[in-house]
Amino acid sequence: MTEFIQLVVIGLSTGSAFALVGISFALIFRTTNIVNFAQGAFAVLGGQFTVWLVDKEWPTAAAAIVAVLLVTAVGALVGLLAVGIRGLTTPLASLVITLGVAFAIQALQLLSFGDRPHTYPAISDRVWTVQGVVVQPQYVLIAAVTVAATLMLTLVLRRTIIGYALVATSDSVRAAELVGLSLRSVAVVTFAVSALLSAIAGLLLTPIQPVNYDSDVGIAINGFAAAAFGGLVSIRLAFLGGLVLGVAQQLVVGYGDAITPQARQYELAAALVIMLVLIGWRSRKETVT
Repeated sequence: MTEFIQLVVIGLSTGSAFALVGISFALIFRTTNIVNFAQGAFAVLGGQFTVWLVDKEWPTAAAAIVAVLLVTAVGALVGLLAVGIRGLTTPLASLVITLGVAFAIQALQLLSFGDRPHTYPAISDRVWTVQGVVVQPQYVLIAAVTVAATLMLTLVLRRTIIGYALVATSDSVRAAELVGLSLRSVAVVTFAVSALLSAIAGLLLTPIQPVNYDSDVGIAINGFAAAAFGGLVSIRLAFLGGLVLGVAQQLVVGYGDAITPQARQYELAAALVIMLVLIGWRSRKETVT
């Protein structure tokens, strides 16, 4: 039982990072109808920039802030590219553009940071032991930041004029333009915010799971699966989907190691199968209702 709880604790931590990326997917799709496959690259950039600055003897907090700001700027630029200068790009073209941006960022990271995994120290070396279950402060930090971001983003979208404007653009671009809203401006803002969230997820996850230039693939798949659990539009369900996915992966690895040493190679596939079952169950439930 202790082993199970330990795996769940770790899964909730990594799942929280996946949830942040999933929320980023949902935010962009809900406001612009664009699927951004550069989300994983934003997360890895957040971790890589932080490691780079920490290696240059920057304080970790300052390095994290600068890394997030840099990735936010990159996200705004990608948003501008995704909708085009005149904001007339089709959703399919935007998807292809973001996919190309993801490959370009991956190549630049390989050239800049090399092909070895990178990490930096967690916020604390101490651990808490509760009934035999080890809890690292980094786990708590990731979960707390994700919960705060989910609540804040939900409130902004549902309770503020800015949130109404962002959602209105996706409902009817023409109507939004008639009241002075620009799809291009909305895309730049939402891509910047989503890049910020993914960068935070990446830099918080890096002390636990070192990042490499190609880590964006796994992060993007996990984030997209989390967002898909909420139909790519629900912030709260994307949060829940990330947690479920993180726990599922840890259970596959933890109990799969007893069967085969290669269990970690199948964690993503097994977790995605579980997520597809959950998505199918939820879709069927909605149809019946």
